[in-house]
Amino acid sequence: MKGIIIVTHGKLSEFMLESASMFVTNTEAVLPISFVPGQGVEDLIVSIREALTRFTSGDGVLALVDLPGGSPARAAGTVLSESSELLEVVSGVNLPMLVEVLMLRESMSLPELAEYAVASGNDGIVNVGKVLRGGDS
Repeated sequence: MKGIIIVTHGKLSEFMLESASMFVTNTEAVLPISFVPGQGVEDLIVSIREALTRFTSGDGVLALVDLPGGSPARAAGTVLSESSELLEVVSGVNLPMLVEVLMLRESMSLPELAEYAVASGNDGIVNVGKVLRGGDS
């Protein structure tokens, strides 16, 4: 099974996983990693490496991070440069992305899942007011 790690500023990762579990009951091999005040990028790198070790028996790990260029993304990028075949990293995590990834992670390869995460994250961003007024999304 592919592991999923959610790496965010603050406890957003924990809350996103809690919310996603309202839609997807199988959250096995999913680990939220929170970047909290007092920690540095090195702490995140250690946590991400530990997650990779924890999920080694699976089919790799998809890291969903919040901001491109932020500390979680930089830490995941550092680990990616060390373990490129075991890890994919996608930034801009949102609830639609997380739910879709959790539902479909066993039906795709790790690179395919990363691409799908990007597409579903983008598709989850809709100007609802414009749609309701009859315009495009």
